Amino acid sequence: MNQKIKEMKAQAYIDLHYNKEDAIADKKDAKETLKIYWECLKPSYKLIIIDFIVILVDAFCELMIPYLSGMLIRNGLEGYGALDSLGQPQPIISGSGFNQPAMYYIWLYGGLMIGCGLIAIVFQTIGMKLSAKISSDFVERLRNTIFWKAEQFSFSNISHFPVSKLTTMLSNDCNNIRFFVLMLVRMGFKQTLVVLFCFAFIFSLNWAIGLITLPLSVIAFIVIITIIKKTRPEFIMTQSALDNVNRNVEEDTDGIREVKAFCRESYMDKRFARSNDNLTIISYSSVSKMGLSTAITTLAINVTIGLIQYFGGFSMINTATGNEIWQIMNNGVDLFDAGELSILTSFTAVLTMAFSFLSTLFQFYGRAEASKERIDRVLVEKIDISYDPKPKTIDFDPDTLKDGHVEFKDVIFSYVNDAKKVAVGPITLDIPSGQTIGIVGGTGSGKSSLVNLIPRLYDPLTGTVKIADHDVKDYSVTALRQDIGVVLQNNILFTGTIRSNILWGKKDATDEEIWEALEIAQAADFVRGFKDGLDTPVVQGGKSVSGGQKQRLCIARAVIKKPKILILDDSTSACDMETSRRIQKQFSTKLKDTTIFIIAQRIDSVKNCDQILVLDNGKQAGIGTHQELLQNCAIYREIDAIQSKGVE
Repeated sequence: MNQKIKEMKAQAYIDLHYNKEDAIADKKDAKETLKIYWECLKPSYKLIIIDFIVILVDAFCELMIPYLSGMLIRNGLEGYGALDSLGQPQPIISGSGFNQPAMYYIWLYGGLMIGCGLIAIVFQTIGMKLSAKISSDFVERLRNTIFWKAEQFSFSNISHFPVSKLTTMLSNDCNNIRFFVLMLVRMGFKQTLVVLFCFAFIFSLNWAIGLITLPLSVIAFIVIITIIKKTRPEFIMTQSALDNVNRNVEEDTDGIREVKAFCRESYMDKRFARSNDNLTIISYSSVSKMGLSTAITTLAINVTIGLIQYFGGFSMINTATGNEIWQIMNNGVDLFDAGELSILTSFTAVLTMAFSFLSTLFQFYGRAEASKERIDRVLVEKIDISYDPKPKTIDFDPDTLKDGHVEFKDVIFSYVNDAKKVAVGPITLDIPSGQTIGIVGGTGSGKSSLVNLIPRLYDPLTGTVKIADHDVKDYSVTALRQDIGVVLQNNILFTGTIRSNILWGKKDATDEEIWEALEIAQAADFVRGFKDGLDTPVVQGGKSVSGGQKQRLCIARAVIKKPKILILDDSTSACDMETSRRIQKQFSTKLKDTTIFIIAQRIDSVKNCDQILVLDNGKQAGIGTHQELLQNCAIYREIDAIQSKGVE
């Protein structure tokens, strides 16, 4: 059984690798993101100051209780607060009533202890609320920052961070940081003060006991830090394992129809079980190691308490000659009394609790540091397509597209920024404004890659893409995409209604404009057939409508803003031929001034275009009208023949 666990752990380390290069990169990222975390925390600085004052009062009251308890024993029970005429203490005698001289000190210190306890409770409550507010506000700003950064990502940036990882970052990772900030602001501040004050009291009462306590505490602290450093990679791997679990759940639920259609339930079960096993094993390993920190802290403090009891008790009974050593240890006092021993023991017990809380804080720190390093990778990601505004000039307004004239000049594009691994290019192409151009080619020929360069979803490796005689890089990204309508291959509708989804194209559109867009997209009839019309609910991803209906709604969303350029990336593949023809007819009458790019698998969908571009393995194989390509382009002629006659 142990051998199997070792094998599973070894496999988990292989699946969830974290090496020295990753650690070096994380340290570099941490320096860059420090300012971001400070900006997220900065608005709460007033609450932090108030919380620190509250914690100071709370810690003082908490430490006064063991001190007052010791003074109650010394001046009350032992009678050192009420000396007789000979200078001897008058201890409390059981059954002698409340009129004994030392009873005053019992009432005094007992009352003060109750008062300090009540004050501590009040300030602890206030402190917890402040700490919760500080940590929650901090993480709220951090989540907004992460989400905002992800929203600025280009498609190439997004490819580095799958949805499962971003989901884990915004939920589990942020929660880990929130718990750490909560513990730091509350327990970190307080217990640090408690430790410092405790050592100060102990040294003031008995420096020898202090010299015993301090090294043991330092040794325990060093061991805990060592454990945290060794456990940090495992906490990072734990979060990666959680990413894998989320990814498997996401893929299984999104593809549930395919899983059931191909009877792959057992495969998905095994796949999930493996990622779940990795998460369990790594979590157990990291948590069990961190558990040592609490045990080590408890051992060190209990040893200290034992030594205090031994030396203090021995000092109390060793009243004979030769007691000079104890007198030196006791800062000049001949011997311990029970009150002083109680104070020392109580302060050491408080010290035990303080180190126990700090040990827990360090455990949260280990998790939070691992989560922070993952978040840092998002925050330091270099955005290759910036949303920064562009300066206006007399001759050019970067916030407006004058027309839909598109030009590709010696364009080469690579997804990995490698000239040896080109996705499309070199392409040189000139499309006048208002033309409709079809793009055909085999799977992987670069059709989508080419049109994605127009709205700057990606940037070319070399060459330029121009709109209205200006490089697309000269336009502000927001303005560029507002004047370009895009219907991508993977059509997505968002949770809401049909109306709210269409308004993504033009947020201030009237119902008349919405119905006009639906008419252009040939979607008006089926929308009218729904009971709630434009207010018909749409579930996540648009799964409440058919594939063809979803495509037409996405087309309506794109055309409602009457864009200068419209890109349809295989956007009518789920529609019948007659519907596709009607949509194109609407384009020719309602969008006369719009430059339209139609990517299609079917020749029939592009045969009436002004120009047709044929791509083969990312390169231009031909361009012209339908008839010209039938005469001059063998690839186009072959595609047309296959689609016209079918494949035997």
